Amino acid sequence: MVDTSAFAFANRGTISLSSSAPSVSVTLGVVKDIEITVSAEHVNLYGWGSIKRQAVAKHSAKVAVKIGYVKFDPIKTTGWQMLAWSQTNGTTPGTAGTLVDTNYVPLFTVVGLFQFEAGVSGSPAEQKLYATVSGVYFPNFPLKTAEGQWMKVDMVGEGSDVVFSNV
Repeated sequence: MVDTSAFAFANRGTISLSSSAPSVSVTLGVVKDIEITVSAEHVNLYGWGSIKRQAVAKHSAKVAVKIGYVKFDPIKTTGWQMLAWSQTNGTTPGTAGTLVDTNYVPLFTVVGLFQFEAGVSGSPAEQKLYATVSGVYFPNFPLKTAEGQWMKVDMVGEGSDVVFSNV
């Protein structure tokens, strides 16, 4: 029999984003979707007189980040999103809410905190899972709303590294 009290359930958690240039840190509203996918290109290696694969190598690792959230503070959340489009360089922000004509790409750190449901055994630290994705850029700025619906923001980015921990 499986003890289901020791499993995570996707009801509690927070997502925060930060950037060091210029310094900003935002905890998003109610997170509806989060997906972190670590992937790499794989190459089959052949040779040495055999028709069978001899080895597999990987390269071009990346960490895809997808975040969907609702019930947010529009000033804070649109502020960090516009940082991806309004910075003129690594230290000088442009005018908030204005698209700046530059090729500078700010990088963010995304931290997801996933909390286990009540009743999980172990210390409080063991009841949490942190996923920290660094070097994340967001190639687009979607803002969608529908009549009679919660406004939901879906952000898709790509990071360079990820660390999973419980502290």
